[in-house]
Amino acid sequence: MCSLAKTRAHVAYRTVCALLPDADDRKRVRIARQILTLCDGRNRCVTITEAGLQEIVMQNWQCIDRECPACFFWEPMSRQINAYFAEED
Repeated sequence: MCSLAKTRAHVAYRTVCALLPDADDRKRVRIARQILTLCDGRNRCVTITEAGLQEIVMQNWQCIDRECPACFFWEPMSRQINAYFAEED
């Protein structure tokens, strides 16, 4: 393991020790690894697909008219929801 990786691992572990002083060593190592994984720069955002959005909406959709003319635009709706949740605060 290179020096930078060792340093990063040590910092992550010491951070966990400071934040969770009562945690056992196994839990500290697990959480330190999670911290390092989150810091690798990869985008792990979950995105909703058109089919997923349709499944969510249609399970909660009720219309009193049996011949309901509801029109849904799944692709723009799923894109807008993903954009909303991707916004940085």
